Amino acid sequence: MVQERTRDRVWKYSLARTIVNGESARPEKIAEIADVSERTARETLNVIAAAGWLKREVLDDGTVRFVSPDGVEVKDGILL
Repeated sequence: MVQERTRDRVWKYSLARTIVNGESARPEKIAEIADVSERTARETLNVIAAAGWLKREVLDDGTVRFVSPDGVEVKDGILL
């Protein structure tokens, strides 16, 4: 059986939150949901964004959030 790793949880929750639910993912929230450190969440989210699965946005107040990139669609729970 495959054992889920810390970063796997960050990938799973951040993609579900952004692509499936259409919400933004902030490092502190993903850290809380995935039960990881905020640093691990932030580093992993940056890797996910660099791979093109998320888009990194910096808001006017300096807050960083990650959102679904343009053109990604989900239908009936399937990534198109």
